[in-house]
Amino acid sequence: MLEEEKFRFLHSSELFSELTLDRIKPICEVAHEVVLPADHILFEEGDDGDSLYLLVEGEISIIKADTEVLTFNDVGYCFGEVALIDDKPRSATIKTLSPTKLLKISRDDFFIALAREPLIGRGIFRVLNNKIRHDLEVQMSSIRKEIAQEESIRLAAEVQQSILPNEEIENRYISSAGYCQPTNDIGGDYYDYLHLPDEKTAIFIGDVMGHGFHSALVAAMTKSCIQTQIRFDASVPEVMKAVKRVTEEDAQTFIYMTCCYVVIHKDNKFEFINAGHPSILLFRSESDEIIELDSQYTPVGIPLPVELIQNDYHSLQETWNPGDLLVMYSDGITEAVNEDSEMYGLDRFKQLVLENKECTPNEIKQRILSDLNCFQEGNLPYDDITLVVAKFGEV
Repeated sequence: MLEEEKFRFLHSSELFSELTLDRIKPICEVAHEVVLPADHILFEEGDDGDSLYLLVEGEISIIKADTEVLTFNDVGYCFGEVALIDDKPRSATIKTLSPTKLLKISRDDFFIALAREPLIGRGIFRVLNNKIRHDLEVQMSSIRKEIAQEESIRLAAEVQQSILPNEEIENRYISSAGYCQPTNDIGGDYYDYLHLPDEKTAIFIGDVMGHGFHSALVAAMTKSCIQTQIRFDASVPEVMKAVKRVTEEDAQTFIYMTCCYVVIHKDNKFEFINAGHPSILLFRSESDEIIELDSQYTPVGIPLPVELIQNDYHSLQETWNPGDLLVMYSDGITEAVNEDSEMYGLDRFKQLVLENKECTPNEIKQRILSDLNCFQEGNLPYDDITLVVAKFGEV
């Protein structure tokens, strides 16, 4: 493949289309041509996700659990990027169906390019968004309608569960317990833990408008966005700006999300932004009281008049001491109702936290969920329920 051809190809791809021709040159230098015969396994499910690929010519098959799920022959089709961003194993097997030519970019080269050209990040978001939509359409047309619908719901529910943390925070100054349960098979709630440099720890919680596939998609895009952003700047304002871009520019339809982002420092302080989300509860052990950290901004994604548009974010700061608690939650808890249409409410919620302040985060979480279940008298919740309890310890 001639250098001039490679230039034109990269510029025409969805991933790099926003870059000017002079800025594509470094990408061109690290994009290596790979030529493969038909029926060749490029990589298998479970392999290390060390590179992404762009399809120059040929056709590939995506195989999941020994079943061909999708085939693609679209010039410029990008694959392998999800495992590369998440540092997780490959989620599917890729096999060539005909003689195939690819351009391969390694993980290290990609992140160097991304650090140099942030516009590539927007290209990644577009690729992920369009790919998920396209994949769903192909599945719906290639499998019988009733089976395809059930399968797409199952897979979306699995994706939603897979973006939640695999383990709790457990270090020398903070421990946590989290819970997320959609009201239907697929919901829009999401929370995450992030381990940052200098022994800092971050917690993100979000509630996407509505339920179903599109809400879960935005939640998944948010996780990908945050994981990418913290590689370069994990500060509270910059992460919130990145989340705002996902909902406003890349969701491609009106949708909004309430969210909180908290960065906890080991030196007895934390920074936070609350954008339209229920108040963060901060229990102070010294005064035996709960402080409500209210929202400072509107939910991300809500269209505003030009004069009210928020182009910048500013975090607030609080201190913490050993024994203090940080409780973050979605309104599916406080707005839950019983058979008499009585609301669970914030006062009952806060009182329960106070009564269990000496317990571990997991014990507090379990007692809240148990009390909520008793209050609802076995009725199914009408909204997603998400809860994160964090407790501070000695440094």
